[in-house]
Amino acid sequence: MLYEIFPSPYAPLLATLVWSVVIGLIGHFAVFRLRLFDSLLMAPVAPPFMALPAILFAFLMAFMASAAWQNISLARTSLVNEHSALVRMAAVPIGPAAAKQQMQAGQKQYMAAVLDDEWAKRHNESASPDADAALDALEKGIWAISGQCRAQAGPDCTTDLGVSTYLKALDDLRSARDERLSLGFQGTLRIKWVLGIVLALATALSIAAIHRPSARTAAICQVLFCLSIWMTFAMVALHIQPYRGPDALSPGALQDIRAKL
Repeated sequence: MLYEIFPSPYAPLLATLVWSVVIGLIGHFAVFRLRLFDSLLMAPVAPPFMALPAILFAFLMAFMASAAWQNISLARTSLVNEHSALVRMAAVPIGPAAAKQQMQAGQKQYMAAVLDDEWAKRHNESASPDADAALDALEKGIWAISGQCRAQAGPDCTTDLGVSTYLKALDDLRSARDERLSLGFQGTLRIKWVLGIVLALATALSIAAIHRPSARTAAICQVLFCLSIWMTFAMVALHIQPYRGPDALSPGALQDIRAKL
């Protein structure tokens, strides 16, 4: 929809308004200015014909709206899973003290990369190399701690249960992050937007063709239709990306963990 280049969270409203107005103008002026449609004065189009493109448009927008709401639900779930994994990692008793500080430093590095880069700058549309490096360092670190404790067992060493619990939480963290990035990387569904615009234009042409004998009546119907498609386009565009827009998901749960580390 070409609104991605603007940083404002309300850019979809302006973009969808422009598209709706353009669709209405093209539909109206094409029918009333092109001689191709003059034959409609003698042989008018049956009004029920308008239902065909209108129903197809409604089905497509319903599918897109359903996908948008599903993405929001999945984004919330991935955030909860990522928060849960980080909490479990922080709760694992790791020894000795130097090893625990090392692992906490790795978690802080991961949190900084995720919050300051992936959420704030990338809107979860691409991965941060620093976050990948932090996850690799955490995995190598816990394996190094396990090997060290096996070689030099002591009362303050990390138990095998602690190592396995930490690794399980780390795997869950990777999965939750991958799901979050996949939801942000999904793009703006340009093909579906193009199909929606084409179907809306076909409906606008049908409205104008049916009301070809009266330009005033056709204009009134076009205004009402354009207002309807603007509201429909805007509703989907504002929610199609769970990490953008006025209702974008907030990383508040992750920020709480960052403050406690």
